[in-house]
Amino acid sequence: MMSRDATVMFIVRVAVGVVVGAALLFAQARPMSVLPKPAGTSVLDTHVLVTWYGNPRTGLMGVLGERKGSERVAGLRAQADAYSGATTKTVLAAYEVVAVVAQCTAGNDTKWRRRETDEVLRGLLDEAHANGFKLVLDIQPGRSTVAEEVNALRPFLADPDVYLALDPEFAVSDCEIPGQHIGELSAKDINGAAAVLNQIITAGHLPPKVLIVHQFRLDMLPDKHAITRTPFVDLVLMMDGFGSQALKKSSYKAVMDQGMLDFAGIKLFYKQDTGLFAPTQVMALMPRPSVVIYQ
Repeated sequence: MMSRDATVMFIVRVAVGVVVGAALLFAQARPMSVLPKPAGTSVLDTHVLVTWYGNPRTGLMGVLGERKGSERVAGLRAQADAYSGATTKTVLAAYEVVAVVAQCTAGNDTKWRRRETDEVLRGLLDEAHANGFKLVLDIQPGRSTVAEEVNALRPFLADPDVYLALDPEFAVSDCEIPGQHIGELSAKDINGAAAVLNQIITAGHLPPKVLIVHQFRLDMLPDKHAITRTPFVDLVLMMDGFGSQALKKSSYKAVMDQGMLDFAGIKLFYKQDTGLFAPTQVMALMPRPSVVIYQ
């Protein structure tokens, strides 16, 4: 797990990344063709997903680790319920746990990441099941590969209530260190993860799933135009990063204008955002978010 210093460095870099992302409007990318999905092949056509982000081992990574048990359940439920009057869609609540945590040291396998234990993930999934929540498994790859980490999470992804998220910031090359360098992910990585999800869905006759892709700098997804639609998988472009409402709005527009995926999402920070958006303000953004993450 990241040290306190590494976590603080991450927070600072996210803030800087929002500014840089908004300034990189010259970047060239062709938007993915966004068309309505056939009936029965999408979660987010009819739902809004509201998640609490973090890791239960520490409060430094987000609200998910700041609360436990009944307090965590009640808090997430209250946050999700706050959206019921702001959208005509059904609101789904979810825990979003960082299941693969980027590290500032190499580790024994020199992958610069730590996989969360099955025990911790199973405990969160059981809690989610008991309360009608979904579980999103978030991957910070370090120097590992998306394919390797998705494959390791297959037993959990086979559950109909488990979704996936990818964080390019922490996908670094062999000469870079997570937390000191801003990483990137290729369309091949994202398309491969979506293909695995689709395979799991079709093999297990499962309902559709959601795949969230984080972005706060325009260079984090260098070939974004090559990300392709996958049957039964809702691809979400998640605008990450904190700041003032004006800064977040401009960054949201920049990220979405560079190239959309199937659905849009925005990440909100309880402590770092200046003037936290109310649910009605979130749902007034265009394109309208289908996923809202709280950290």
